[in-house]
Amino acid sequence: MNSKVECFITRNYYQLLGIAKKITKKDEETSRELLHEVVLQLYQKDKIILKQYNDDSIKYYITSIMRVNYYSQTSPYHYRIRKERLKYSELSEAMNMETEQETFESEQLFQILEEQYSELDWFRKSILDLYLTLNSLKAVSRKTTIPLTSISRYIREGKEQIKNNVISRLNEE
Repeated sequence: MNSKVECFITRNYYQLLGIAKKITKKDEETSRELLHEVVLQLYQKDKIILKQYNDDSIKYYITSIMRVNYYSQTSPYHYRIRKERLKYSELSEAMNMETEQETFESEQLFQILEEQYSELDWFRKSILDLYLTLNSLKAVSRKTTIPLTSISRYIREGKEQIKNNVISRLNEE
Protein backbone atom coordinates (compact mmCIF):
# COMPACT_ATOMS: atom_id res chain seq x y z
CA MET A 1 0.00 0.00 0.00
CA ASN A 2 1.11 3.53 -0.65
CA SER A 3 2.48 5.25 2.47
CA LYS A 4 0.40 8.39 1.80
CA VAL A 5 -2.77 6.33 1.77
CA GLU A 6 -1.70 4.56 4.95
CA CYS A 7 -1.02 7.88 6.69
CA PHE A 8 -4.38 9.20 5.53
CA ILE A 9 -6.19 6.19 7.00
CA THR A 10 -4.32 6.57 10.30
CA ARG A 11 -5.05 10.30 10.55
CA ASN A 12 -8.67 10.13 9.38
CA TYR A 13 -9.87 6.80 10.75
CA TYR A 14 -12.92 8.23 12.53
CA GLN A 15 -13.87 10.30 9.51
CA LEU A 16 -13.76 7.15 7.37
CA LEU A 17 -15.78 5.31 10.01
CA GLY A 18 -18.42 8.06 9.78
CA ILE A 19 -18.52 7.64 6.01
CA ALA A 20 -18.92 3.87 6.47
CA LYS A 21 -21.85 4.54 8.86
CA LYS A 22 -23.51 6.72 6.22
CA ILE A 23 -23.03 4.03 3.58
CA THR A 24 -24.32 1.15 5.70
CA LYS A 25 -27.01 3.09 7.59
CA LYS A 26 -26.54 0.51 10.32
CA ASP A 27 -24.87 0.05 13.66
CA GLU A 28 -21.24 0.79 14.39
CA GLU A 29 -20.20 -2.87 14.20
CA THR A 30 -21.33 -3.24 10.57
CA SER A 31 -19.68 0.05 9.64
CA ARG A 32 -16.47 -0.94 11.36
CA GLU A 33 -16.44 -4.32 9.60
CA LEU A 34 -16.89 -2.61 6.22
CA LEU A 35 -14.07 -0.16 6.89
CA HIS A 36 -11.73 -2.86 8.16
CA GLU A 37 -12.45 -5.07 5.16
CA VAL A 38 -11.63 -2.18 2.81
CA VAL A 39 -8.41 -1.39 4.71
CA LEU A 40 -7.38 -5.04 4.43
CA GLN A 41 -8.06 -4.93 0.70
CA LEU A 42 -5.93 -1.79 0.39
CA TYR A 43 -3.06 -3.42 2.29
CA GLN A 44 -3.17 -6.38 -0.08
CA LYS A 45 -2.77 -4.14 -3.12
CA ASP A 46 0.78 -3.73 -4.35
CA LYS A 47 0.19 -0.32 -5.88
CA ILE A 48 -2.49 2.29 -5.55
CA ILE A 49 -2.43 4.61 -8.50
CA LEU A 50 -4.15 7.96 -8.16
CA LYS A 51 -3.74 11.11 -10.24
CA GLN A 52 -3.08 13.09 -7.08
CA TYR A 53 -2.25 11.92 -3.60
CA ASN A 54 -4.01 14.68 -1.71
CA ASP A 55 -6.50 14.05 1.10
CA ASP A 56 -9.60 14.59 -1.04
CA SER A 57 -8.62 12.14 -3.76
CA ILE A 58 -7.58 9.49 -1.23
CA LYS A 59 -10.82 9.96 0.70
CA TYR A 60 -12.86 9.70 -2.51
CA TYR A 61 -10.93 6.57 -3.52
CA ILE A 62 -11.52 4.82 -0.18
CA THR A 63 -15.17 5.91 -0.10
CA SER A 64 -15.79 4.50 -3.56
CA ILE A 65 -14.20 1.19 -2.56
CA MET A 66 -16.41 1.05 0.55
CA ARG A 67 -19.50 1.83 -1.52
CA VAL A 68 -18.70 -0.83 -4.11
CA ASN A 69 -17.97 -3.43 -1.41
CA TYR A 70 -21.17 -2.70 0.47
CA TYR A 71 -23.59 -2.66 -2.47
CA SER A 72 -22.04 -5.42 -4.59
CA GLN A 73 -23.24 -9.00 -4.30
CA THR A 74 -19.84 -10.29 -5.45
CA SER A 75 -17.50 -8.18 -3.33
CA PRO A 76 -15.06 -9.61 -0.79
CA TYR A 77 -17.07 -7.86 1.97
CA HIS A 78 -20.22 -9.64 0.83
CA TYR A 79 -18.58 -13.07 0.80
CA ARG A 80 -16.58 -12.74 4.00
CA ILE A 81 -18.98 -10.91 6.25
CA ARG A 82 -22.53 -10.54 4.98
CA LYS A 83 -22.87 -14.07 3.61
CA GLU A 84 -21.43 -15.59 6.79
CA ARG A 85 -24.01 -13.67 8.81
CA LEU A 86 -26.81 -14.90 6.55
CA LYS A 87 -25.65 -18.51 6.86
CA TYR A 88 -25.43 -18.20 10.64
CA SER A 89 -28.84 -16.58 11.00
CA GLU A 90 -30.51 -19.13 8.68
CA LEU A 91 -28.89 -21.97 10.58
CA SER A 92 -29.92 -20.64 13.99
CA GLU A 93 -33.50 -20.05 12.77
CA ALA A 94 -33.70 -23.57 11.37
CA MET A 95 -32.39 -25.05 14.60
CA ASN A 96 -34.84 -23.08 16.71
CA MET A 97 -37.85 -23.81 14.52
CA GLU A 98 -37.48 -27.56 14.19
CA THR A 99 -39.42 -29.48 16.81
CA GLU A 100 -39.40 -33.14 17.67
CA GLN A 101 -42.65 -33.70 15.75
CA GLU A 102 -41.20 -32.09 12.62
CA THR A 103 -38.08 -34.22 12.97
CA PHE A 104 -40.18 -37.36 13.27
CA GLU A 105 -42.32 -36.40 10.25
CA SER A 106 -39.29 -35.59 8.11
CA GLU A 107 -37.68 -38.91 9.05
CA GLN A 108 -40.85 -40.73 8.02
CA LEU A 109 -40.89 -38.79 4.75
CA PHE A 110 -37.26 -39.70 4.03
CA GLN A 111 -38.00 -43.37 4.72
CA ILE A 112 -40.96 -43.32 2.33
CA LEU A 113 -38.86 -41.49 -0.26
CA GLU A 114 -36.03 -44.03 -0.01
CA GLU A 115 -38.53 -46.88 -0.26
CA GLN A 116 -40.13 -45.43 -3.39
CA TYR A 117 -36.70 -44.73 -4.89
CA SER A 118 -35.64 -48.33 -4.36
CA GLU A 119 -38.80 -49.53 -6.13
CA LEU A 120 -37.85 -47.80 -9.40
CA ASP A 121 -36.86 -50.03 -12.31
CA TRP A 122 -33.11 -50.57 -12.69
CA PHE A 123 -32.76 -48.25 -15.70
CA ARG A 124 -34.41 -45.17 -14.17
CA LYS A 125 -32.68 -45.83 -10.88
CA SER A 126 -29.24 -46.02 -12.53
CA ILE A 127 -29.92 -42.83 -14.56
CA LEU A 128 -31.05 -41.00 -11.40
CA ASP A 129 -28.02 -42.31 -9.51
CA LEU A 130 -25.73 -40.98 -12.22
CA TYR A 131 -27.54 -37.65 -12.23
CA LEU A 132 -27.30 -37.32 -8.46
CA THR A 133 -23.61 -38.23 -8.57
CA LEU A 134 -22.56 -36.11 -11.55
CA ASN A 135 -25.06 -33.29 -10.89
CA SER A 136 -25.40 -32.51 -14.60
CA LEU A 137 -27.60 -33.72 -17.42
CA LYS A 138 -24.79 -33.18 -19.92
CA ALA A 139 -22.37 -35.26 -17.86
CA VAL A 140 -24.88 -38.13 -17.67
CA SER A 141 -25.46 -37.88 -21.40
CA ARG A 142 -21.73 -38.01 -22.12
CA LYS A 143 -21.15 -40.90 -19.77
CA THR A 144 -24.03 -43.01 -21.09
CA THR A 145 -24.02 -41.78 -24.72
CA ILE A 146 -27.80 -41.34 -24.44
CA PRO A 147 -29.11 -38.11 -26.01
CA LEU A 148 -29.56 -35.19 -23.63
CA THR A 149 -33.30 -34.88 -24.32
CA SER A 150 -33.84 -38.54 -23.46
CA ILE A 151 -31.82 -38.23 -20.25
CA SER A 152 -33.88 -35.20 -19.29
CA ARG A 153 -37.13 -37.08 -19.96
CA TYR A 154 -36.01 -40.19 -18.02
CA ILE A 155 -35.02 -38.12 -14.99
CA ARG A 156 -38.22 -36.06 -15.11
CA GLU A 157 -40.35 -39.21 -15.38
CA GLY A 158 -38.41 -40.87 -12.54
CA LYS A 159 -38.90 -37.84 -10.28
CA GLU A 160 -42.62 -37.68 -11.14
CA GLN A 161 -43.04 -41.39 -10.45
CA ILE A 162 -41.36 -41.08 -7.06
CA LYS A 163 -43.35 -37.94 -6.23
CA ASN A 164 -46.69 -39.51 -7.16
CA ASN A 165 -45.89 -42.69 -5.21
CA VAL A 166 -44.86 -40.69 -2.13
CA ILE A 167 -48.01 -38.55 -2.30
CA SER A 168 -50.26 -41.57 -2.67
CA ARG A 169 -48.45 -43.30 0.20
CA LEU A 170 -48.87 -40.25 2.45
CA ASN A 171 -52.55 -40.01 1.56
CA GLU A 172 -53.01 -43.66 2.60
CA GLU A 173 -51.69 -42.98 6.09
